Amino acid sequence: MKLKDSLTAKIALTGALALLMLIPLSLIKIQINDRQSAASSSQREVAASWGRDQTLSGPVLKLYYDVQVMDNDKKTVTRSESATLYPRALAYDINLPTQTLHRSIYDIMVYGAEVVAKGDFIIPAEYGEKELTGQSVSVGLSDLRGIDGAVEITLGEKSYSFHSGSDDKNGMVSLTEPVQLDAALMDGETVIPFQLTYKVRGSSSLMVKPYGETTEVRMHSNCPDPSFTGDFLPSEREVRQDGFTAHWSVSEINRGRPDDTSFGVNLLNGVTQYQKTMRSVKYGILVILLVFIAGLAVELVGKKKISIVQYLVIGLSLVLFYAIVLSFSEFMNFSLAYAIAAVMTVAALFGYFRGILRDRSAWLLTALVALAYILSYVLLQMETYALLAGTMVLFALLVYIMYLTRNLNKDDGSEVSQ
Repeated sequence: MKLKDSLTAKIALTGALALLMLIPLSLIKIQINDRQSAASSSQREVAASWGRDQTLSGPVLKLYYDVQVMDNDKKTVTRSESATLYPRALAYDINLPTQTLHRSIYDIMVYGAEVVAKGDFIIPAEYGEKELTGQSVSVGLSDLRGIDGAVEITLGEKSYSFHSGSDDKNGMVSLTEPVQLDAALMDGETVIPFQLTYKVRGSSSLMVKPYGETTEVRMHSNCPDPSFTGDFLPSEREVRQDGFTAHWSVSEINRGRPDDTSFGVNLLNGVTQYQKTMRSVKYGILVILLVFIAGLAVELVGKKKISIVQYLVIGLSLVLFYAIVLSFSEFMNFSLAYAIAAVMTVAALFGYFRGILRDRSAWLLTALVALAYILSYVLLQMETYALLAGTMVLFALLVYIMYLTRNLNKDDGSEVSQ
């Protein structure tokens, strides 16, 4: 068989083998998803005991009164009604220190927020003329299990502690406490200041509903990787290595219904090791193709022989690299895990290449494997420009391969010219 015929068959078999490597790569992806699911399950278990993601709302003031109305028989009857008053001004100051809890081999970030909310209510003069039968104040939370200590509010000159809660129609839990406003405060339009203080534990995220005509939220935390989310982004923010500060300012003009609106922060442990490993696996087929193409180039230019079985062993070694990264990254920093896996794989392949080729081309292939892993890691860090950079690397490699193989057909196919 002529060289060009055997070359065609070899390229076809090597390409088919590279595509076959997609199967073990898919198995690695399945394993990553399984491990990530196990980590998420541990996070849910911890959150169920510590506190889930929290949404804060309120306070709101309710006034209950009786009115005289006519029934269907034209008789005067007394009917109980209520009015809900939202704060005129509402200002949150939230200290959000985070900590890491451990469940099995997994680290779960949680927080214990210290919440201080100040503002005032405006009681319209019309309610001073009504026969009030009671007043209450309510505060909303999404998970009462996270309450740490007392929830207290100072309303006017009096202080109250909340004692009971019930589910409301918005998926929140409403803490409600009867209050007694001074009769003198109900004579004419009145401003009643308040201060609400409590501590709440939670995980994943902390959101706030803008119940005030103007709502301001100042938040500061030691979390270095926040993701601001919701219907409004902070008007001011500063993210540092030791934490962040953020400030939101929302008006009733653009908020819509307060129960339909929320904003806040997702607290992240950066990009997880599972996300990074999954992204690296997506480059796996490119690494395999690069090494296989380089192997073919060494065969053609250096007149060496690499069998299909040896390509299979090389491909499986390159796939196993990602399993090593996954295993080590659960116990250490991802970058260190990646480096250890790369050193192990490159060292093993160097010994294998030396046994196959028995000349300096083994060093060339080994250097290419190391370069492929370095480029893959660089692409992982780039995110925004990863596709552009990866495409340019592939194009440069293609040009180099074209240069190496430019003289293959100049003779009769029985030898390779250089």
